[in-house]
Amino acid sequence: MMNEFKQLALAMGIALILVLAVVAWKSFPSKDVYISDMDFEVVKFEWTQPQRDKSIAGSSMIINEKYYEKGLAMHAHSEVNVPVPAGYTHFLAEVGVDDAMKDDAPSSVQFQVLGDGVVLYESPILRASMPAHRVLVNVEWISQLTLVVNDGGDGANSDHADWAGARFTVR
Repeated sequence: MMNEFKQLALAMGIALILVLAVVAWKSFPSKDVYISDMDFEVVKFEWTQPQRDKSIAGSSMIINEKYYEKGLAMHAHSEVNVPVPAGYTHFLAEVGVDDAMKDDAPSSVQFQVLGDGVVLYESPILRASMPAHRVLVNVEWISQLTLVVNDGGDGANSDHADWAGARFTVR
C-alpha cells in the first residue's frame, strides 16, 4: 500500500511539473515585436513625422549600403514614447544616418534611448556613410522607452536618422 502511494505521489508530482512548465513556456513572448508595428506617441518632431519601415524621405531604409525592411525613421530633433510590451527583456536596433544623405550632406545625428526618463544608451555623433551602431538595452524593469534623435551640434539640416530593425525581444 505504501509503495502504491509513493508511485501515485511521484506521478502527480511529474504531472504538476509538466503543467507548470507548459504554463511558464506559454507566458513568454514567442516572437520579436517591431516598433514600427506598435502604437507609439510622437512627443515632438522637426521637419516631418517619423516614418514606419522606410526612410524619412519615403525611400527604402538603408544605412551604409545595408537594407533594412523594418524600422523607424526620424529627423533630428524628434522624440517618440514607446510602451515596453509585457514579458520582453531587451530593445535592439541598428542606428545611423540613412543613405539618402550623400557624403557631402551635413548630416550628423546622435541617438538616445531613455527608459522611464533615465538615459540607457547614447550613440556617438554619426554621419553619412558611417556604419550603423548596434543598440542593445535591457528593458526588464522599464515600462516606457523614449527614442530621441538630436543633431550632432551643427544644426538639423539633412539629419535623416534610422532606427533600423528596432524591436523588443526576449534574450
